[in-house]
Amino acid sequence: MPPSLTNQQMRQDVAFLNKKLEKLYPGLGYYGSQKAYEDYRDSLVARLPNSLAYRDFFKRIAPLVNSQKDGHLNLYQRKRITDKNTTYLPFTLREVAGKYYVYFNGSADSTLGRGTELLTIEGQELSQLHALLADNFRAGADADIATGRLFRTLNSFPAYYNAWFGENDSLLVSYVSVDSAAVATGDTLQKYVVSQTKKAVNEYLKKRYPKDISIRKNLSLARIDSSLDGVVLRVSSFSKFPKGDFFNAKFKRKLRQDFRLIKEKNYQNLVIDMRSNGGGSVANSGYLLSYLLPEPFSVFSEETLKPGAVLPYITTPLNPVSPVAFFLTHHRDRTTGLWRTNTARKKDFKPNKKYGYRNNLYLLVNGASFSATVSVLSHLRDQGVGKIVGEAPGGAYWGDFAARFKVITLPNSGLRIRIPLKTMYHDVKPLDDPEIKPDLPLVRTYEDIITPGRDYGLEYVKSLIRQDK
Repeated sequence: MPPSLTNQQMRQDVAFLNKKLEKLYPGLGYYGSQKAYEDYRDSLVARLPNSLAYRDFFKRIAPLVNSQKDGHLNLYQRKRITDKNTTYLPFTLREVAGKYYVYFNGSADSTLGRGTELLTIEGQELSQLHALLADNFRAGADADIATGRLFRTLNSFPAYYNAWFGENDSLLVSYVSVDSAAVATGDTLQKYVVSQTKKAVNEYLKKRYPKDISIRKNLSLARIDSSLDGVVLRVSSFSKFPKGDFFNAKFKRKLRQDFRLIKEKNYQNLVIDMRSNGGGSVANSGYLLSYLLPEPFSVFSEETLKPGAVLPYITTPLNPVSPVAFFLTHHRDRTTGLWRTNTARKKDFKPNKKYGYRNNLYLLVNGASFSATVSVLSHLRDQGVGKIVGEAPGGAYWGDFAARFKVITLPNSGLRIRIPLKTMYHDVKPLDDPEIKPDLPLVRTYEDIITPGRDYGLEYVKSLIRQDK
């Protein structure tokens, strides 16, 4: 564990962070007043003791960063704080109606089986722990949209628990036991659960849950059901393919192949599964929209950045084309001092006339659907295309602070903050509410948890299609 920090070192770190945010970050005070941020910063500094342990300082900095309510502005631990030998609580958890259950058990001890209700960890109720982590880790969650924070912190609960409380060899849990049929016995028991490395957990998950641990490739197509006229297009990311796609052409080519097949088969129902799609390339989100929207469009109407952010923007990543492209497409606003994208004479994308889809469309999303995924959902909502099924995505309807990022390292603690450099406004009609509420909300049941291989989201969409037949 890193050494404790002196009062002077902590003050230096806060001052360094504040300077970088004021210079680079375009969203300072957007979801709250600038004064509220400054008051909290000053209060934080005034209350710093003579010394603090590293993790305690982390807990002081987290609320300052999270006060901006920006899912792209992220606080990370210092480098090498974890490694392959770091151990974690070996459970994947799910919540139903305010109760928390073991979904996967990744340890050698299988006593707490699937469907076991977990009540406390080290004497703290699960609901309180979940709320604590959701309040202090906001990656993928904009504004006051709760779904992003709640989904991500529960889905990766062991990692977030470690980040806040530190690593433990074992943890005392209380739980309600279940029988072999996952029926609660009513008995409340306690047990020390031995922490496991990620590698060990993954090995147990593969053995115990083969029906659940399956990964569909990005942009893969599959029939919804042999009895239904439709397909599922899995879009797990809008990033370019990791291998052999330097110019980002593979995504566009594969998408065209998919929609050509959909057109040839004349499928009447298309489900686009974007659950836990954290975003990626703006261009790729536009390519997908070109098959779905009937009118020409631009993903964003305008993009702005602070003068101090220009240099890191054009040098991240470093290439000779980026500076030239920037100054050809941006100008300095003499009134505000901001750099803005030039006004376009025409829209960036046209509808794909040959393979455009105009039949029944369902968008399957969850709280971890973010960034470029929200760009897609914002435009579809704006033009009244498709039905959004699931829960509200973590991002805001109007746009976000994103594009490129500068990761800074605080000089004494080593804490890292990823700062987005641009404000990006979706080219959609304005709405007061930043949250994209689903047309068809979806709630998990206990039966969904204990049934191996059950995709409750897709099962719900199937039921909708059957109703419409």
